[in-house]
Amino acid sequence: MLNQDVLHNLEASDELRIARRQLEKIDGYSLVQDFLWNEVLRKWYLVFKISLNLPESEFVTRETEWYLFADDEYPGGDISILPSNENGISSTFQHQEYNLRSDKLDWKSGKICLTETQGSWGRKQYLKEPRSVNLRLKWHVERCLQWIIAASNNTLTEVDDPFELPPFPPRSNVHLVFDEDEASFNNWNSVNTNSGTFEAVRFSRSVDLFLIRHFTVNSCQFKLPWGTRITSLEQEVRYGIWCLIDDIPVLSPWKIPTSFAELKTILQKQNVDLSRLLYDECQTLRKEGRIPSFVLLGFPVAKKIGEKPSLIHWFGFNFPKLPVVNGFRPDCPELINTQIKIASQNNKNIKWICTENWNTKQLNSRGRLKQDISELKILLIGAGSVGSVFIQALVRLGVLNVEVLDMDIVQAGNMSRHILTLNSIGLKKAEALSNHLNGIFPAVKSTFENATLKEVLQKNKNYLTTFDIVIDATGSDDVLKQIGDKLDDGQKFFFVSVSTGYLADSFYLYTRPVNENNRLLDDFNTKIEKWLMIDSQKSSGDEEIIEGVGCWHPLFPARIDDIQMLTGAAIKFFEKQIIQGKQAKLTVISKIYDDHGNFTGLNMSDE
Repeated sequence: MLNQDVLHNLEASDELRIARRQLEKIDGYSLVQDFLWNEVLRKWYLVFKISLNLPESEFVTRETEWYLFADDEYPGGDISILPSNENGISSTFQHQEYNLRSDKLDWKSGKICLTETQGSWGRKQYLKEPRSVNLRLKWHVERCLQWIIAASNNTLTEVDDPFELPPFPPRSNVHLVFDEDEASFNNWNSVNTNSGTFEAVRFSRSVDLFLIRHFTVNSCQFKLPWGTRITSLEQEVRYGIWCLIDDIPVLSPWKIPTSFAELKTILQKQNVDLSRLLYDECQTLRKEGRIPSFVLLGFPVAKKIGEKPSLIHWFGFNFPKLPVVNGFRPDCPELINTQIKIASQNNKNIKWICTENWNTKQLNSRGRLKQDISELKILLIGAGSVGSVFIQALVRLGVLNVEVLDMDIVQAGNMSRHILTLNSIGLKKAEALSNHLNGIFPAVKSTFENATLKEVLQKNKNYLTTFDIVIDATGSDDVLKQIGDKLDDGQKFFFVSVSTGYLADSFYLYTRPVNENNRLLDDFNTKIEKWLMIDSQKSSGDEEIIEGVGCWHPLFPARIDDIQMLTGAAIKFFEKQIIQGKQAKLTVISKIYDDHGNFTGLNMSDE
């Protein structure tokens, strides 16, 4: 049992005892139980009481008991504070884990979050946690006191704080994925019904993860804008019921309902009859020969508290298992109604499932290009090392529409400096790279042509004009000439050339905006001539074969770490040219070495 306390011959460390004595300086604090060792958790814990000199609130009494856990290596390690089972708070609040009572423990599961940097309880400024023996434990208990006061005053959150979803009790391993953004929010607002059905497809056989393919609204299907990887799934299909409600379904202050009685109470206040909802939509699915597996409750949320809602979020649970009921004909509507009422009786628990928003803006919000180019269509010519690293970076930064053009085959020798793996050996590079890109984000739509540029231009002379940006990563003068001929003919697109120099000591990024009128091949050769001369001097006497600008023999020792580093820097200049570029430019990114041959940094030059 987790309550296994062992009074071993070791007492709490001097550091913990010193820290505990510092707690006596906190107004409202009193010690209930000094440090004991929990052998199962391998932690020290003490019990303390906080007494508030405030009016008693609905969810917080004047006196509350708390368990504080600390690692044996204090002042290092973790510190956590949880409510007591008997005299602690029973509700779940913001900035707290789900507060579940257990018959096997003396404390609840509702660990409070004390390291936040936002909010009204002393968190508007960044509060650095002290690490000293005297201060660290005291800091946590003082923060706990501030948290309790804020919980009592209902000020744990305030206007302009980021909106946070409530914590859930333990959920099943099933994940249900949706795609919602500001555009879909507007679409939902135009819908004249608040319920319907949906279809979801399993992502893979190894995980219980399902992606919603479409919502059915008034007999019309609204397909989610997934990319190629998702739309091509042919795994198991499940069906469900959706319902839009006015507000997030929680019990005050911030507790997810666990029983059907609690959920029914919440929904009734929003004019939703749960039993009727399940019956009506279950009948709709059964008419189509389908059985519901899930139920989704959608509600509007804002990015920050106090702002207008801009997104629909979905909570989900398993459709309750219908019992066997005798005395009805199989096709009798009253049979389903009776089964649903029994399955969702007030005393029965809801089996919540995990839901996730896989919208592209949500998934790559940690790192995007400054200007949204997700809707631009990009052609990559050349699926080698440089091209693959460059285009993968762009996709992870938000690019969604990519076509890859290459006729070569992936070989084992490519593995030392390519983003592909052994699983791709023997495949065409264009196809393998395209499949890889489709697997990065669910909205990516990458296609491929296992051909040369010359071959596709023979079939469609206007092929290049179907793209907004054309990236040449072949290092081939012939390819450059073919592209230049099309530009000279008046075709319009933003052109980019990416290649590496000798030993990947340098990276050449050539950009030509749409409105540029120069002759591509002449301008490119003029700008890069002196740099190729430098490469030629470096390689003098070496046996490696130079096949073209930046296109070295496969055995040439260009390292993947150099390619990735230089490509990463080049992406920033590419982004700048996309936003601000008014004329053609060659940006050269070169490695710098000291007199002893040690790498010291990068140098940038423009032509």
